[in-house]
Amino acid sequence: MEWVIFDRREPSVVVELIRGVAATGDPGEYGDGVEVVLEAPAPSFLRDIFGAEPASAHIAVTKPGGEVGYPFNVRLVSDQGGDAGHRAPRRAGWAVSNSAGLAFLMQKGAAGAPPDWPDLVEGAIAALTALRTDAGDPGWRAAVDRSVFRAYW
Repeated sequence: MEWVIFDRREPSVVVELIRGVAATGDPGEYGDGVEVVLEAPAPSFLRDIFGAEPASAHIAVTKPGGEVGYPFNVRLVSDQGGDAGHRAPRRAGWAVSNSAGLAFLMQKGAAGAPPDWPDLVEGAIAALTALRTDAGDPGWRAAVDRSVFRAYW
């Protein structure tokens, strides 16, 4: 994956990355869709020696077959496992799930409604910020993952 560095206070580069993926309708390498992965900066030295791991949000931009539409799922990967989603701030129009030990956030919307990409990115960043309270504003990164295999769906 090719990473793009961004500042969490100015995530417009991530919004544009997601818009670009959605516009292609790319089904991904395995037909399960494409994700945009956001990653918080590495844990501080002190947190690292006590076992903290990097936190990431995997935003499912396209679904199987390349479909784009609500709901948009965000899988949180962190050292907090399936409980990670419950640490995320509550947002209107969003749901949280701990499914088989995996943490998910879901941005909901009406069928056929245009996606709210800025809200999707802000929600993912807010969740990662809640998980990684020591993460600074600069040094965040994002990448497109076309090798998604969703055996858990």
